[in-house]
Amino acid sequence: MTIKLIATDMDGTFLDGNGAYDKARFDKILTALEEKNILFAAASGRQLLALEAMFADFSDRILFVAENGGIVKYQDHILFEEKMPFDKVLEIADIVRKSDYIQDDSVLLSGANGSYILETASDYYKKKANFYYKNVQALPDFSGVVDDILKLTVNFTAARVLEGEAWVNQQVTGVRAVTTGFESIDIIPTGISKATGLSHIAEKFAISPAGMLAFGDNLNDLEMLTYAGTAIATSNARDEIKAVADRVIGNHKDQAVLTYLEELLKSKNA
Repeated sequence: MTIKLIATDMDGTFLDGNGAYDKARFDKILTALEEKNILFAAASGRQLLALEAMFADFSDRILFVAENGGIVKYQDHILFEEKMPFDKVLEIADIVRKSDYIQDDSVLLSGANGSYILETASDYYKKKANFYYKNVQALPDFSGVVDDILKLTVNFTAARVLEGEAWVNQQVTGVRAVTTGFESIDIIPTGISKATGLSHIAEKFAISPAGMLAFGDNLNDLEMLTYAGTAIATSNARDEIKAVADRVIGNHKDQAVLTYLEELLKSKNA
């Protein structure tokens, strides 16, 4: 089937080792995709604010699937949004802070207008939060946050992150934890994934899953890669992701996704 949508994860997939991408190169690719009426979606665990800043030069030309599918935006329109009840957010934050998996009070609430961490978090986590999120505010506690929260993210030790993910899923109802990096998990509403985001795009633009091609590297990409008709993993991906991929390409540090798209556009398959 002809491809109608390209969806790609960001960290560990589309972005290089510095969390960046070649904008001039991407602009040429995006223009070629537009000429073929192929949509492009940035699908990430990152917040919408951060994704829009990352693609500021292209924000009116692409789709955003942010917060691991918790919000989908196209141009000025929110196509889908799933907020978390704030009492539930506070309950989860309290539970994970008391666990022996967590590192240095490293909990972040990701909201529509900003991101919220604790003053007691380590300098390392504060720096990391500001790298991945926008409008990060350090607070004495979370009770005073006035924002729509779509996700919590927590840092666990790299050696125990998968164990910690399973622990959260056993401890808390109504949400699910999913590994997004090699030391971090996202906690999102049950039933939400990047595939959820793609399903709303499919409905809006009358695109079947078979007409979608998706790239990913980590466990929060699993549902998206299973949903899309064609699944591509980077060489640095977890084994579970490679197992469901139709093809494994190069390393994200070499911007393998851009290379693949350039080759795809030269072929007769796009």
